[in-house]
Amino acid sequence: MLTGIDDVDWASMGHAYTDSATDVPDLLRGLASDDPAERDLALDSMYGAVHHQGDVYGSTVACIPFLFELASREGLADRAALVHLLCSIGGDGEEKPDPEEVGGLFEDEEEDAAYVRPFLDAWEGVRARADVFLGLLADPDPEVRAAAAAALALVHPDPARAFTALSARLPHEREAGAQLALVDAVGELAVRHGEDVAERAGPVLGAAARRDDCAPEARLTALDHLAHGAPGSLPEDTAEIAVEVLGQAYERRTSAAGTPGPTPERPRTPTLVSHLRELEAARHAEADADETHDILRRLHRSLGDRTDIRFPLLIDQLGSPDRERRLRAIAMCGEVLRGWRARDDEPVTALARQLREPDLGLCRAALGELRDLAPITGAVTDEVVDFLMEFSSGTRGDEQGLSWDDMAFGRAIDLLALQGDERMVNAVRSAVGRLPEPPAHLQRWLRAFDPGTAAELGPVLHDRLAALGPDDRSATGDLLVGGLGLIAHAESLDLLVGRLRASGGGGTARRCVLRALSRYGEAAAGTAPLLRELTREAEPPDDRLAAAHALWATTGDTATALPALRSGLESGDRAVRDLALRLLGSLGPAAAPLGDVLRTADGTARAAIALWQVTADTEAALPRLLRHWTADPGFRPSIAACLAEMGAAAAPALPLLRAELASPRRHHHDGSADPRQDITADEELLRDCRRTVTVLESGAGTGPEGSTA
Repeated sequence: MLTGIDDVDWASMGHAYTDSATDVPDLLRGLASDDPAERDLALDSMYGAVHHQGDVYGSTVACIPFLFELASREGLADRAALVHLLCSIGGDGEEKPDPEEVGGLFEDEEEDAAYVRPFLDAWEGVRARADVFLGLLADPDPEVRAAAAAALALVHPDPARAFTALSARLPHEREAGAQLALVDAVGELAVRHGEDVAERAGPVLGAAARRDDCAPEARLTALDHLAHGAPGSLPEDTAEIAVEVLGQAYERRTSAAGTPGPTPERPRTPTLVSHLRELEAARHAEADADETHDILRRLHRSLGDRTDIRFPLLIDQLGSPDRERRLRAIAMCGEVLRGWRARDDEPVTALARQLREPDLGLCRAALGELRDLAPITGAVTDEVVDFLMEFSSGTRGDEQGLSWDDMAFGRAIDLLALQGDERMVNAVRSAVGRLPEPPAHLQRWLRAFDPGTAAELGPVLHDRLAALGPDDRSATGDLLVGGLGLIAHAESLDLLVGRLRASGGGGTARRCVLRALSRYGEAAAGTAPLLRELTREAEPPDDRLAAAHALWATTGDTATALPALRSGLESGDRAVRDLALRLLGSLGPAAAPLGDVLRTADGTARAAIALWQVTADTEAALPRLLRHWTADPGFRPSIAACLAEMGAAAAPALPLLRAELASPRRHHHDGSADPRQDITADEELLRDCRRTVTVLESGAGTGPEGSTA
């Protein structure tokens, strides 16, 4: 064994800690030792010195043939670790090193080239001997077989040959870890090497997914790789297969519960290798250690827009007897519904069914997701009310020590208030008056309630704001000011004016009051002198614009407001221009004198929307709106509202509207794995799209007036 090792001039080579690698032969011999502690120490030193943090030295390259010899020696322990080490030395599937990227550390070109050379030699050296891994696919040691499968996907120079070997081995493999590695390797090759391999991989992965004698992890991983690399080959019954596999995993887990794990066969050593091995063993010893959880999450992400698979799978998960799987399904269901549109109420209904469970943790998690999905939860209102009644009767457990946002009770009230359920007004009044901080969704509640119900909250909002004092500049104060503005609480007008006068330095607090005064309309006309002063002199510019808008909203004074808003359009600050456009749009026809300015404004979506809102000029606005529909998806709800007002004139938008209604993905979803955004705007977008399509297809639209009939 290791013939020729002493013929290598190790003294002329170096590694991370010395210019002479004379210690390397002993490390290689240590890897072949019968003593597991000595093997650990040797492997730790290989990673720590000879392949330090991924670096490659002359001594690293010289080790390659000896490492292959050791990895191929049947009966030698820990050979899988040597295969992994070889893959790492060979670049772990990376492209051939670029000398310009690897080098550049030394000014002297020859010195820099000498530094780069081992990286190139190692990359080529491992691939030149990679056929060894083909033979290891049938090794008696399943860990070696698994490592060899990964190596073939990463470093074999002939992907087609590697694929043939892997796919031939897969039907005969019986060990779970090796099955998973083979499936992963086939999937990795499909992703790395284009359509040819992906097309061949489809049937192989499909067969693995259907194999009853295949481990659940391998079967789910096969579906994941199909969804990611060969989506056209996904079985039609993918959801059914996944459900079957999850049941298989649960049965295996419950049958193994209470069974002691294997006793460690090797001593602990003061090495990173030993530490990592212990961490892995501890992870597997945990009660909920089940790799199918993470694989299932990856599968969901890979399925993307395939909601025809994702929703049935989620609904099954939400009924699982496995608590951990159900908790994960609750979170995933919320994630999917925030990013994609369901065809019916069944996913939301399945979420709400968790409220029937005695496990308060499940209820709390489900209510957290339902709260984020409030605009589409109307079908489960009764379920939530029933939960609240049970909770109030004291039969649903104790939540002491939790905050309002974390309590199931608070989340249920929050959800119903977001639905505008007037039965919650007393609970909301109590929450606003008694909690240390007003609930974050306060203003959304007020918008959801009908005006009469929302007005009942005026006194408690007033008292809470008055208690803060006029000099308050807190976010809590801003939240309360915004709430009072939404309901235009008459008794609070003097309180708001006092807060405005005290906000001499400008900033968020002043703008919040100005927005609130805008909603009071003529009732706040007495503030006109102060608003005119702020329109002329306030700093920063945002405050002047907000004051100008409030002046118009309370007095109709366009002579003062429009010049101020026009100056905002001419600002060099993009944020100021956007604010001016948004405020001008809210003026509607009152801003018509600035119509020509808007026609030549910057070519943003905001400018196109304001142009329509102010001028109702279909000929000028429609082409711009349609262009931004595609270019700026985030503005689609506002654009759809404009199109709904156009009536029959919006006919050129019909294909875009139909496509939006047919899309499974919400408009704000940019392809990120977890789109954490409020779905309210998307639901409004769908409402306006349906409304406009109905008008256009029925031929009822006759223009802006006809479209609103």
